[in-house]
Amino acid sequence: MFKPKYRILLTSKYFLEDRFVCLGTQLISIIKSIESYLAPHLWYGADVQAVGKGASKHGLNSIQLSRIGSDLQFIEYCSEIEQFIWGVFLCIDQNFSSQNIQHIELETEDERFRSINAEGILLEIRAFDTTYFEIYTDKIELITKISEIYNNVEIQNIES
Repeated sequence: MFKPKYRILLTSKYFLEDRFVCLGTQLISIIKSIESYLAPHLWYGADVQAVGKGASKHGLNSIQLSRIGSDLQFIEYCSEIEQFIWGVFLCIDQNFSSQNIQHIELETEDERFRSINAEGILLEIRAFDTTYFEIYTDKIELITKISEIYNNVEIQNIES
């Protein structure tokens, strides 16, 4: 089971060039800034509500995870999104991504949302209510790098 230890919240103050948060272009910048720090991986998404011509692509509005693909495929998807209202994106180690994704369930709007019964998750990104991105991981090196990229955003230790 994925039990992240660290969280970062990226609010509007970390995207100075934009008035709004959870834009497709912002998620692209996050992906591009971290792709070289991740083990070989694939992206999956679920519970996505978005505005833009690619909003219904991949069937990501379901609570069940759907495969997006490589970084390039995720970037292509995000380039067709103006803004994410909300959504969950998982970066799963390529060696684990062949597990039965259809049986992974996500809880999203209450305290139970942290339980994701999957192995090999490297990173979780949540777009939340057009207000901020939450980024979760259990890898201190990765979360530290993300913090540095976004002007030393505070790293919250959420390990219980």
